[in-house]
Amino acid sequence: MICSPDCSPFIIYNMINHWESRKWSMELLSQQITQKLSCKLSPRDSQNLWETQCIHKDVTMKEFYSWMQSNDDKSNPLCKYPSEAFSGYIDYKYMKDISPKEHLKAVDWGMFGFPGRDGTESTIWIGTEGCYTNCHYDTYGFNLVAQIQGRKRWILFPPWESFYLYPTRIPYEESSVFSEVNVKNPDYQHHPEFKKACPYIVTLEPGQVLYVPRHWWHYVESLEDSISVNTWIDTEEDLESRISEAITRCLFSTLLEARDQLKEDQKEDQPKNDQKEDDWINPGEEMLSLDTNIQLLQLALTMKCGTDEEKVKNTRSMLCDALRDIPVRGSDRCYRKKRKLSENLETCDKGGATKNLKYEKEENCKLDKGDNLNADLNEELCSQDLQTTGGQDFPYIIILESKNKGDDNKETEESQNAKTNLKSKTPGNMCKPFSERCKNETSSKVFEKLVKSVLHPQVIQTILTQLNQ
Repeated sequence: MICSPDCSPFIIYNMINHWESRKWSMELLSQQITQKLSCKLSPRDSQNLWETQCIHKDVTMKEFYSWMQSNDDKSNPLCKYPSEAFSGYIDYKYMKDISPKEHLKAVDWGMFGFPGRDGTESTIWIGTEGCYTNCHYDTYGFNLVAQIQGRKRWILFPPWESFYLYPTRIPYEESSVFSEVNVKNPDYQHHPEFKKACPYIVTLEPGQVLYVPRHWWHYVESLEDSISVNTWIDTEEDLESRISEAITRCLFSTLLEARDQLKEDQKEDQPKNDQKEDDWINPGEEMLSLDTNIQLLQLALTMKCGTDEEKVKNTRSMLCDALRDIPVRGSDRCYRKKRKLSENLETCDKGGATKNLKYEKEENCKLDKGDNLNADLNEELCSQDLQTTGGQDFPYIIILESKNKGDDNKETEESQNAKTNLKSKTPGNMCKPFSERCKNETSSKVFEKLVKSVLHPQVIQTILTQLNQ
């Protein structure tokens, strides 16, 4: 089942309990990671801001941990942003660049079919409750995500539903295609097709590992202060993806120069206090010249032409071989068992006070203020929070299902239509006259729409097809 190329994301239970990293805590990392790190701050009362709209500060882990404890230290770079009002996220950091050597060996992907792979090929994500990663998909490989501490909610969508997610390359980030949709609070007037999307939702608990297939969309939010480690595994399809990314970089660098020239021509007419920071490029992205990007495109084409694709290592088969003997359990049975247990069990909080587990779970699955999800999705978010182990310590796998799985006929029909007809569809508002849609917009706004159209993943795929001819 999990060896099928169309297999949905799945969770692997009880495979990393022996990892030394499972002993990590925020306090421990604050003592062992000493260098300055970029931290993204997001207001808790604003959802789904782009990274370009967030606040970014360089801090040490010690300063970050102190800020989390609400310590009033005026020398702390985060002191102006109270932790009660802002979430903080030290995200997407390569462990080999920031971690002590002992940390690298505290992560071991060997039992997943990749012997010798450790923290050197991994990234770490450290965040407070409420931090999030915007909905996107990664252009390279598949993803293994290990939840070390805290809980995170994942909302995923299959690649054949990309039309419903409104892909965009602005803001630009290497190897990431973002969705224009705020999946937690969708605006159906601007994104009507999103109503047809069928999310796969799960709350990832400490000690669990999530397999994210290639090109699956995902939105991730921390339900608690959390630590995660992940690794991206290259696949044979990445040879083509690297060409697509090289084409995107070439087009973007050219269009960025044109945009800057357009801004220069309009600068005299624009008040200085109205001039915005660059919202086309995510923080930390390095923009190369067009000449350099053309050379990288030539290199990607040369690599593809000179590679015997039949001999490229099938890394997904390596994962399947490693997990072949691990039992796959039904998610429905797991839910029912956990709900039955939750009616009777009690647990103690850190202070020793007794709390009913059922009540605690109900509290955890409440949506944040401002969430505008429909009733079915709301119920799904709550039920997925119950997807935890039933006290058993042997490894097993649960394959995720979409929220419409119960309606087999509907799901099959919509999935088939999406897979076969997706490329031929165009957004409904394209039938309106261009003049009607753009008559009140500035030339800069029209140019931004042009760039989004040119950089659309389907356009890049068409260019790639022409290059291969």
